[in-house]
Amino acid sequence: MVVKQSVEVAIIGGGSTGLMTAYYLAREGVKDIHIFEGRYLGFGSTGRCAGGVRASFASDVHVKLMKESISRWLSLREEISGLEFVQDGYLWLLTTEELVEVHKKLSAYQNSLGVPTRILERDEIRDMVPIELNDILAALYDPMAGKASPLKFLWSVRRKLRELGVAIHEYTPVTNVRVSGGRARSITINESKDVEVGGHVVVAAGVWCKDILERIGVKIPLKKDPHHLLVTEKYVQFIKPLVIHKETGSYIVQHETGSLLIGTEFPVPEEDTTLRYGYLRKAVTIMSRYFPQILSTNLLRVWIGYYEVTPDHHPIVGVIPHLENLVVATGFSGHGYMMAPIIGEELKNIILEGKPKLPETRELRLERFEEGKLLKESAVFG
Repeated sequence: MVVKQSVEVAIIGGGSTGLMTAYYLAREGVKDIHIFEGRYLGFGSTGRCAGGVRASFASDVHVKLMKESISRWLSLREEISGLEFVQDGYLWLLTTEELVEVHKKLSAYQNSLGVPTRILERDEIRDMVPIELNDILAALYDPMAGKASPLKFLWSVRRKLRELGVAIHEYTPVTNVRVSGGRARSITINESKDVEVGGHVVVAAGVWCKDILERIGVKIPLKKDPHHLLVTEKYVQFIKPLVIHKETGSYIVQHETGSLLIGTEFPVPEEDTTLRYGYLRKAVTIMSRYFPQILSTNLLRVWIGYYEVTPDHHPIVGVIPHLENLVVATGFSGHGYMMAPIIGEELKNIILEGKPKLPETRELRLERFEEGKLLKESAVFG
């Protein structure tokens, strides 16, 4: 697709956040929306994630925003043909008395905000999943949570955006944003071509947001955090919820095709995306204690994707200070895919109304780091 010399809205990044922003803008009748992706749609974190969606967090901001996002996921599966969201729940396995007590309090907190989590006893866990309980004492169950296939999301939203007239430019990297007079004036694509922007520029390029913004002197506290994930051959469906081993941050989820996705916390250097065999050993050793049937499976593929992490594990969303039409959305710390619907809608509100609708979104502005108004989130895994 040939890129015009000028556009109204330029969205940098073809992941879930960029796509949802384009969708909500187009649904409001905004014209001349262009998405610029350096590789293919979903190349970054979206296409490499497990597809989980939950509101069972430990901060007011995350819980309230994710309740709104789940509401949007439920609407989107009716609005966009082919997009799926299934509320099969999350199951957090607890193996120490301390974890049980912590999650009893966490469940009460989540219940107070309208998320119906509850503690399950051992027999209730076995009734829900075919599991070897071993050292499991209890579990936290979140029935509101679910999963949505990233691949089906990408293809169905792409099709819908084309119907709405959104232009999608793949293999078109944005290498610079030109600013003057307190505004973003143009973007540079493919190292050489300048495209003028009449309205807004949205920077939603995951970990690459840091590089793009640093070129114009804007520093954001963002760290690349590589995470492994593996996928197995197909099984008959036997695990409905996404299951997390809380003590180690390991998890297993069964894809709608029957394949199993297994992840675990396995720290590697920030810029190093070399696959580690140690990750395979750890992930399979831990999860096979509870699901021994995975030991007979064939491994199909292992890959690495980035969490783009902020110091407080909350995203950065809003207008860049002193640049009235430059909007950023990044730093989701592994939760960008699940948050994409509500963040896309809030970016639409920022662009069309000058501010987000929800007070929680206003707490995500970049300035909070300089002001010392950091948020706090402990319910992170993977």
